[in-house]
Amino acid sequence: MDKGDAPVRRWEDLDSNILVKILQSFDLFQLTYAIPQVCRAWQLACSDPLLWKTLDLSVLQSNFIRISIEPYVFVDTPSREKLTRLLQICMNLSRGNIETLIFHYNLYVDKNQLTYTANRCPRLKRLVMPAWEKLEKPAICRAIRKWKDLESLTMPSLEKPAYVIKKIARSCKKFSELKIMGTCDILLHLH
Repeated sequence: MDKGDAPVRRWEDLDSNILVKILQSFDLFQLTYAIPQVCRAWQLACSDPLLWKTLDLSVLQSNFIRISIEPYVFVDTPSREKLTRLLQICMNLSRGNIETLIFHYNLYVDKNQLTYTANRCPRLKRLVMPAWEKLEKPAICRAIRKWKDLESLTMPSLEKPAYVIKKIARSCKKFSELKIMGTCDILLHLH
C-alpha cells in the first residue's frame, strides 16, 4: 500500500446506528426483500426495533372479485401468497416490536394471516384493519384477545359490531379510541 492509499472500508463495517438511520429512509419492500440480502450486518440492522414500530401495509392491495355468497370476496392466489410471504418476512425481522399495524382497506386478510399476525405482534397498540368480509367472528376475537395493549382500532363498518366491542372491552384494558369506516348502528345491536 502506498503512503497516500487509505484503507478500504467495507459497507458491512458501517456503524449499526448509522446504518439504521439510513435504513429508515427505505420503503417496506426494499427493507424486507433487498437490504437483508446484502450481508449479515445489514440483515441484523434490518431487525432493529426502530425500523419496526410501524408496519404500514397501506400500499398493498389484493386482487379480488366480489361474489354474492360467503365469504363474499374471492381473492386471487398470487395476492394471498404475496401477503403471506410479506407478513412472514416482516414478522421475522420485527421480532415482535410492531406497535402500529396499518392495512389497506382493500387488502383481504384471511383468518390464518390474521392469527399469525396476532401471535407475532404482541405489543400492538394501534391497528387499522382492512375490510373484514373474509374474516369470521372467532378469528377476529382470537386476534383481539392477543392484543392486550391495543389502544386504538380503526375498523370497517360491520353489520353487528357488538361482538368486537365486547371483546375489546374484555381484552384490551388500555383501549381508548375506536374509529369506524362507514356507518355504525351500534345502539340497535348492543343489547
